[in-house]
Amino acid sequence: MRKIFLFLLAGLFWELPLPAQNGDSPITVSGLVLPRDDNGIYVRNSEGQFEVEWTGETEFALDVNTRLLSGLKDDILSYRVQAASQVLQFPVPRGPISAVVRLRNAGRVEQSLEVAEKENWIPEFGIRLHFDTSLKPRLPTAGDPRFVGLWDPTVKPRTLTIDGHAYEVSLKKGGQTNALLFNVIGAKACQPFVNRARITGRKKGDVIRADEIHLLPIGDQAASDDHGLPRYLFIGDSISGNYNNGLRKALAGKANIHHPPTNCGPSGKGKNSIVQWLGAYDQPDRDWDVISFNFGHWDAGNDKATYQANLESVISQLEKTKARLIWVSTCPVPRGFPLAGKLTSDGKAPRRTSGVMEKYLNPWALEVIQRHPAISICDQWQFVKDHDKDLYQQWWTGKNVHFGGKPADALGQLLAEHVASLLDIQISR
Repeated sequence: MRKIFLFLLAGLFWELPLPAQNGDSPITVSGLVLPRDDNGIYVRNSEGQFEVEWTGETEFALDVNTRLLSGLKDDILSYRVQAASQVLQFPVPRGPISAVVRLRNAGRVEQSLEVAEKENWIPEFGIRLHFDTSLKPRLPTAGDPRFVGLWDPTVKPRTLTIDGHAYEVSLKKGGQTNALLFNVIGAKACQPFVNRARITGRKKGDVIRADEIHLLPIGDQAASDDHGLPRYLFIGDSISGNYNNGLRKALAGKANIHHPPTNCGPSGKGKNSIVQWLGAYDQPDRDWDVISFNFGHWDAGNDKATYQANLESVISQLEKTKARLIWVSTCPVPRGFPLAGKLTSDGKAPRRTSGVMEKYLNPWALEVIQRHPAISICDQWQFVKDHDKDLYQQWWTGKNVHFGGKPADALGQLLAEHVASLLDIQISR
């Protein structure tokens, strides 16, 4: 019920992007920023590459998770990227800060006003912040479904003042969202390879003329690389975070090791995000020599057709990199969980249950991997099963799919040895 509530609440306060269309119609595209010239950029995603140009009317905004707004101090925003390994500093202009929270449509006005009145609270879903700008304050109406006021980041919780009344603006009931910060960056910030961008505008022939460009820094994957070493990308969910230390320790000094700055989650997220995670692999010093990948735990309630189609979509992008590819089998669900039963009536796996990977997800994945003989397999599932009487004995009796300590490091070592064999390098055990 909590998830349903948050979804509905987000619907009240979040304005959906414009749908992509052809011709001179409004269009929205998102993707990795690639170089064009001083008047525009290219944006690459799984649908292709789009040419974008800006004009004097184009507005630029920094796309920031609202949790990062706590880093706004002394007119500087500290922006953490790449899983907090890089911190960028963005100066912000002095002066008033206007905030706009636009409702999804005019039909939401009455409910939104009721929430604001009863709880003295406006959820900050999709908030737009205009620095050094005073916009006319207003409550939403059918003709203009927006909350507009002065935003104060110096108080906790932050507030939005409209006609002298300060409303709390936050996500106090859970969830997360991003804010758009206008008047903080300009066209020069649209650096290639290290940013994603969402473009809203109109397509004129083959070129998109941008009304707004929302920039999301993703950090420079190659900035700290030793260019004499191969580049390795490992893609996975929180289990990959568990074996991260063991993997990196085993390959230290042997490879440049990278992970997308996110929990890679379900295969559907992989399908939608893989182009961004791969970055500008066709550019010098940004190519990948080895890529390992896994999706499984988050798909424990998925159906076979969808799961396999998502994996095929991911693989189609991975193969473009010409890297050596490794499929990492999905680790088991321990026996502390209920036993996996049959598929549901609509063909979905029985979610996180003991045996679900052995019966469903791993065999489904194997069918896909066998269609691509060049992909090798690191069988972490079998490794955990083979050591159920020693290293993983206690883990098998529990009710936690995650790993820690020596069991986690052993998974990292196993994958590191597989990577090393493909690179023909020696690593210590």
